Amino acid sequence: MTDTRLSGGNPNDWSLWTHLQRGQRLLLDGAMGTELDRRAGLVEKRGWAAGALLTHPELVRAIHDDYVAAGADIHTTQTFSTARHVLEGAGWGEHFETMNRRAVRLCREALAAAKDPRPRWIAGSISTYAEGSNRDQLPNATRLAADFAEQAHLLAAEGVDLLALEMLFDVEVSRLALRAAVATGRPVMLGFTCRWGSDRRTVETRRGELSTRGPLPLAEALPAVLADAPAGARLIVAIMHADFDVTSAAIDVVQSLWRGPIAVYPNSGVYLVPHWQFDTVCAPEIFGGLAADWAARGVQIIGGCCGLGPAHVRAARVSLGLG
Repeated sequence: MTDTRLSGGNPNDWSLWTHLQRGQRLLLDGAMGTELDRRAGLVEKRGWAAGALLTHPELVRAIHDDYVAAGADIHTTQTFSTARHVLEGAGWGEHFETMNRRAVRLCREALAAAKDPRPRWIAGSISTYAEGSNRDQLPNATRLAADFAEQAHLLAAEGVDLLALEMLFDVEVSRLALRAAVATGRPVMLGFTCRWGSDRRTVETRRGELSTRGPLPLAEALPAVLADAPAGARLIVAIMHADFDVTSAAIDVVQSLWRGPIAVYPNSGVYLVPHWQFDTVCAPEIFGGLAADWAARGVQIIGGCCGLGPAHVRAARVSLGLG
């Protein structure tokens, strides 16, 4: 399931980027961390469920299987919290290679077991997320660049089709991640996490306490990050892990600045440490309706983040008319 399928104008080309260039809509899967929490209470504050790769790999595989059954086209590896500096902070640094390779393998096995032959792709997740951290606790730029490059190249070598940079909010850190991801030759999805500004009209990057400047308007953060993209980079701009209303407003901001593919994968519900509150998550049919609205506005990739599971993905597939 790698980019070795790229073949230019071949109508039978199954590469992810070719599908996007043809204007096709694709369905991303939903959350992994909150599914581990919902099914087994496995979310840990120190590593946002990364430890499940060591203790419950069969459950990670089962969740991937359920997203395959729900009809997702793009499937995300359980590597959101497996950058080396994040694992070291959680006490799992010596398991870096094992956890990242296992995450890709579990995802690939689920796709290989699918009952139909239609194309499916693997997105390798990369983030700096470690709950309770702040900007001063992140490694310096040299170390961050090395860690991003190490993880990006490992995931690419394991055969992911796309690198998904998630929870972007800090321009400097985002640029480092972007450079590392683009250097692999894989398409890259830039996932900005947004919130409303204090005026309730401006869409800002979220978790601004990690930024030296505080929250930035998305209209400033997006071009600042994209300015560092090399010519020819295959990029997708995504709004992820944001509430539904902010996601809808952020689409307008992105479309005013960006002419390439757009993705959205919002969250639903409330997080009260250490567990997601699943009784606050929207019904699948509500998400399905929103997915149809976003697709009508030109969004090509739609999926779910925290709180949204296989039932939501299935509802979105129906509402998008994807069969």
